[in-house]
Amino acid sequence: MVFNTSLTGYQEVCTDPSYAGQIVCLTYPHIGNVGANAEDQESPRPFIEALVVREFSQVCSSWRSAETAQLYLNRHKIPVIWDIDTRALVRHIRNVGALRGIVSTDGTPAEQLVFEAKKLPSMTGQELASRVTCGKPYGWDKGSIEVAISPWSEHMGESDAPAEIRKHRVVAYDYGIKQNILRLLVDHHCEVYVVPAQTSAEDVLEMKPDGVFLSNGPGDPEPVTYAVENIQKLFGRVPVFGICLGHQLCGLALGGKTFKLKFGHHGSNHPVKNLLTDQVEITAQNHGFCVDPESLPSSTVEITHVNLNDNTNEGMRHKSLPFFSVQYHPEASPGPHDSHYLFTQFTDLMKEFAHPGSSRR
Repeated sequence: MVFNTSLTGYQEVCTDPSYAGQIVCLTYPHIGNVGANAEDQESPRPFIEALVVREFSQVCSSWRSAETAQLYLNRHKIPVIWDIDTRALVRHIRNVGALRGIVSTDGTPAEQLVFEAKKLPSMTGQELASRVTCGKPYGWDKGSIEVAISPWSEHMGESDAPAEIRKHRVVAYDYGIKQNILRLLVDHHCEVYVVPAQTSAEDVLEMKPDGVFLSNGPGDPEPVTYAVENIQKLFGRVPVFGICLGHQLCGLALGGKTFKLKFGHHGSNHPVKNLLTDQVEITAQNHGFCVDPESLPSSTVEITHVNLNDNTNEGMRHKSLPFFSVQYHPEASPGPHDSHYLFTQFTDLMKEFAHPGSSRR
């Protein structure tokens, strides 16, 4: 059971695969007023287990709306509890930490539900990336300015952009990837191929990528050992950019350790300082685990970003290899666009790593 402090973007929150296995309480009091539509999905379906809100609008008012938020979640069998004092619930979670929870719609007595909730496994130790990843590789060719009627179709055609513009072939590992990440990669002239979480590094390198992207995703990073082993094989062979779970997996691949936060960072208003520029970014975040900066080898790894709320590690880069990662979500959706520059940084790294006069390595 976690809480999210975003003021807008409830549909994007519901469809973020990083929320798999979690009940989400939204702190903004009025939810559902703009309905739901296909364009605002971050994945094929909602991944939250349940939604808890103060007030849930039964009507919607937006020219973009295709149905009410309740009909949308009902269609996907996601329960919603409202008329809850969400402020009191959030204060409790902040005091005691993220809780195991259960939602029932069949009248089961509260005492029995508490008993069942206590038997649920903790998030620590859960490997959930394989639960939310795609079933097979696919290409993605839609940018953020394009309207995708069916963005997750398995029969996507070739890009309409001129071939000479698409300079960077990127293979993106799907540990629970969000749609807006793929759109921004396309916006930055990347030819994007998405592969399942357990795809071997050898298979990825056979695709001759200019860069490899490691996505966000749910659960504890430590049990995702297959990903750590693949990332270790990719380091130095190709530029690597990781976000969220991808960042945590990179930390483990570098020999570091991760730990569970008390109640995590979930929202679109978290201040992060870029230690390389001294600038402060307002960021979107969704994670319950963090990389311990003290566990990383300081001789080869540099911390680049830090959270100004609790001083946790928000970014790092290798001092000699073409690799960097951030804990937060530069693609936002929902959230501010302060960190979009990281996608340019990724393309610049691919240009720098490529052989002179060639866009392929």
